[in-house]
Amino acid sequence: MKTDDATVPAHQLTKGQWFWHEPAPGLPAWQLQVNSAELLEDSVEIFTTDEERELVSYPRNRLVRLAGAA
Repeated sequence: MKTDDATVPAHQLTKGQWFWHEPAPGLPAWQLQVNSAELLEDSVEIFTTDEERELVSYPRNRLVRLAGAA
């Protein structure tokens, strides 16, 4: 599995992009793929292709680490 150290603000994630979901500092991270995203006033809801973690929500400007395809 190849990882990429690049980060982007959560609101810039696009369909098909893989990213590391880090629920909180110190907790394990895992790769998710964006299916779609909805921008809200101060956050972004990211719908993923993962059946168990179908939806994650981040503040718009939270930096998200990109990942290679799983």
